[in-house]
Amino acid sequence: MEIAALVVSLVALGISGAVSWRQLRLTEHANTLPVVVDLFREHRSVRLARARSFVHEELPACDLSLGLAGLPAEGQELVRELAWYYDNLGALVTHGVVEIEPVSGYLGGSVVTVWEKMEPLVAVERARRARNSLPDPNRWQEYFENLYHLVREVPPERARAESRSWRLAGR
Repeated sequence: MEIAALVVSLVALGISGAVSWRQLRLTEHANTLPVVVDLFREHRSVRLARARSFVHEELPACDLSLGLAGLPAEGQELVRELAWYYDNLGALVTHGVVEIEPVSGYLGGSVVTVWEKMEPLVAVERARRARNSLPDPNRWQEYFENLYHLVREVPPERARAESRSWRLAGR
């Protein structure tokens, strides 16, 4: 009789633990959902779409050896806004506020292509900051750079394919 009571108690404890774990996960998702929705909405904004277009179409013709100074005024603004957007997104992913899988699955291609176009400019800006004795010059766009590496580790195709709700095989 005592063994049966112990088994029932252990089963109840296991079920209670599983329900608590599930409730914790649901609470985490409820807290991060508005953040993710806002980030995705901002990425689709006209301003950031224009910034991505500038990076892909006009940035290659600029003198990146001058850093931001080698860009026209509007280009400087667009590149800064886009870089800060990805840097902020990278900070949220790095610190576990947002998971990498939805970010990579939805924005991963943009993160990779924009970083690869902007990397020479970032290197020059970091060097310029070091010459000007600014504190921690390598920190400029460090979260963006880290986000790039995280997306390379969990590429968009894999992030989508490993989702329980993804049904498009091979894409």
